[in-house]
Amino acid sequence: MLGSFLTLLLLSCGGEGKKTKLFEKMTEEIDSLKASSVVVEETDSVFTEEETIPVSVDESFADFFYNFVSDKRFQRSRTIFPLSFYKGENVSRISREEWQYDSLFLSVPVYTLLFDSAEDMEMEKDTSCHSVQVDWIYLKENLCKRYYFERKKNVWHLEAINLEKVERPQENGEGFLSFYEHFSQDSVFQRERLFLPLSFVTVDPEDDFQILETTLDEGQWFAFRPPLLQGKLTNVHYGQTEAADSKRKIMEIKGFGNGFNCVLYFERRNGIWRLMKFEDLGD
Repeated sequence: MLGSFLTLLLLSCGGEGKKTKLFEKMTEEIDSLKASSVVVEETDSVFTEEETIPVSVDESFADFFYNFVSDKRFQRSRTIFPLSFYKGENVSRISREEWQYDSLFLSVPVYTLLFDSAEDMEMEKDTSCHSVQVDWIYLKENLCKRYYFERKKNVWHLEAINLEKVERPQENGEGFLSFYEHFSQDSVFQRERLFLPLSFVTVDPEDDFQILETTLDEGQWFAFRPPLLQGKLTNVHYGQTEAADSKRKIMEIKGFGNGFNCVLYFERRNGIWRLMKFEDLGD
């Protein structure tokens, strides 16, 4: 069965050697996620940020966040105490002594970002941003745990956490979160919601400066598909548009420190969501 998938892929794109390298490249990228890890600093010695953290750590939120989740002492130094933790109408204050290291996205092989348009994806690179919210979305429980980060005087800090119910609007068809929960866990449903042939974009394995644009059939999708978070999602709010009735969702899937990056493009047509395009342009 796998041989037939590879044969079809070779025919669809041309060049046996080129497509074999493409298959090997994508397989190595996906397998690397299982083995990759970030070592978290566990020592309790006195933390000296100037000696351990790059000066440029606050230039972008992505750089700051990587250090925030990777270094236990840095995380504590960049959290405003007492930290407000809101749960509905209740609020508690967490002292420095009570705070426990939070690994956030390090606990999953990949993390996701959601956008309504490709233009909004550029906001990740905006170094002038001063407010970012990071979400854990628990799909089964309909809960969202949101971390509020602020940059004041060019320094990022965690200022508050909020745990609240997630609204799932059903107007004009199924909601995206309900769709994704089913899509990520049920291969039969996933197959039904592929727009075939599926548009596929990737880097030419023989030339990093060239892009290959082709299509995948359902068998090739299941061979090459990226890891999908199940039961929960992550999201980072840079200020992008988030319309409840949006007919498009772009899911960026990223790895920590390994260069893995791919994008899934979803559209809602006639009230139901389908995967329209798969893009793998990671390192």
